[in-house]
Amino acid sequence: MKSLFYSLSALLLAASASAQDAALLAAEQARGILTGGTGVRWTVKVTGKKDAKFTAISQGGKIFAEVVEPAEATGRRYLAEAKGNMWFWKPGLSSPVLVSKRQRLSGDAAIGDIASTSYVEGYKVTGQEDGEVKGEAATIYTMEANSLGDTYAKIRYWVTKKENLGKKAEFYTKSGTLIRSSTMEYNNKANGRPFLSKMVVSDSGSTITLSFSEVALDNFPAKLFTRENLGGPKATTGPRR
Repeated sequence: MKSLFYSLSALLLAASASAQDAALLAAEQARGILTGGTGVRWTVKVTGKKDAKFTAISQGGKIFAEVVEPAEATGRRYLAEAKGNMWFWKPGLSSPVLVSKRQRLSGDAAIGDIASTSYVEGYKVTGQEDGEVKGEAATIYTMEANSLGDTYAKIRYWVTKKENLGKKAEFYTKSGTLIRSSTMEYNNKANGRPFLSKMVVSDSGSTITLSFSEVALDNFPAKLFTRENLGGPKATTGPRR
């Protein structure tokens, strides 16, 4: 169940970018990575090896999420901080538990790490070429991690030329091995343009589908995105939106 939270498509968005990155910034925004104080709330349904449902809120480079289904996992909460740390809490724990990079690279937890990875913050463009994805003309960006702390050493990212939407991504280790890939659809609407509605992640022959619905843009309280809000004897509970 630790993997559920990381399905949310958000983390950091660079405050500014060069003209070269304009298409990437637009693609990030369509994935839910917004500028300023605006945040986004989603309902996320996970189907695959383990079906689940949760709500998640992204704002200012942080994500808070809470499990809705299955019943035995209801109340579990998760937090991703802007610097990359990930935390998990469930009823019965005295304090939140840190999720390691190794855990984010393995099993279902990797699914969420893919969804929450920003392709502008943390990565630099080292190459680009013309190509296509799902029959649409696209620019294929090759990006390399800025630091060893980033989960993946290299990402290849297909962004459509017409609407600047990220439709496909591949994730590689430092040795150049392809670990997993994802495809994205944008049938939701927000800010007058297409917004992420579906992500399908393929990993070693298995497939997990993430469906995003009930998109709501808002300015959410800062204390919602603190470890104290996750849970524990001395924790305070953030407002339910």
